[in-house]
Amino acid sequence: MAFNAFGKKKEEPIDDERKLLCTEPGCGRRWTVDLGRPMCSYHQWKDDKPFVYAQYTDFGQKYFGDPKGWAKRIVDKHEMGLPVAKIALEFAREALR
Repeated sequence: MAFNAFGKKKEEPIDDERKLLCTEPGCGRRWTVDLGRPMCSYHQWKDDKPFVYAQYTDFGQKYFGDPKGWAKRIVDKHEMGLPVAKIALEFAREALR
């Protein structure tokens, strides 16, 4: 049995670890998303803007300052065909009586 192999260090585990890191320069996080090149979720999605429907953004301004605006907003969403919880719709209709 040869004992000369014990003093040598293996280079492969370091290379295997580097394969798991984000490919963005200077980032030490592990990659989680691979859409062409492996990157961490922060670097992969940092340039994406959140997708917001215009119909959702108008609700906040329409009823601003109205104490029962929350109830009118829920009823309007229901009438537009947007998903609304059944209990929320019941409370909104009761508040508008």
